Amino acid sequence: MDNRRSSVRLATFDNAWYSTGRSLPIRVLWLLFSRWFFLTWFPWPSRLKVSLLRAFGAQVGERVVIKPRVNIKYPWLLAIGNDVWIGEAAWLDSLAKVTILSNACLSQGCMIETGNHNWSRSTFDLVVREVVIEEGAWAAVNSLLLPGSRLASHAILGAGSVLSGDTVPYGIYVGVPARKVKERRIEVAE
Repeated sequence: MDNRRSSVRLATFDNAWYSTGRSLPIRVLWLLFSRWFFLTWFPWPSRLKVSLLRAFGAQVGERVVIKPRVNIKYPWLLAIGNDVWIGEAAWLDSLAKVTILSNACLSQGCMIETGNHNWSRSTFDLVVREVVIEEGAWAAVNSLLLPGSRLASHAILGAGSVLSGDTVPYGIYVGVPARKVKERRIEVAE
């Protein structure tokens, strides 16, 4: 039996294949606008933030609410439907496409990760996969959606839970890793 193990060699890391889809000046400009209007405690109006996202290439619907201190990596890889709420200190690390459909909610501190590393390779290769949050879904406070995750229509990801993969519509998922614990029932308001 061979007890020798390989090692990670970060000096061999190469993500030259990856493109952000925008030039360096555009990325720097976004960093400035992001710092001034998104990564601040100042409560800039959501309409202003939506206009800025659209100016940088995001697809954004109507009546979107974006609270203070929201971190968005690359808005040009972001699609948001109508009536979406994004809570304080949410982090959308959009190295790949992030899609948030209508009536979805990301609570405070929710994190969406589209990038990871292939930890089984000595080169620690970058891996990117899109994340989708379907209509009416809710990612609760401090939840984490990993690359390739799909929070299905009206599903809930519980507070502090970590999702890796697919869910089913109206499922409630909790834990690390997130597991389905029950069905969501929605009462019709009168």
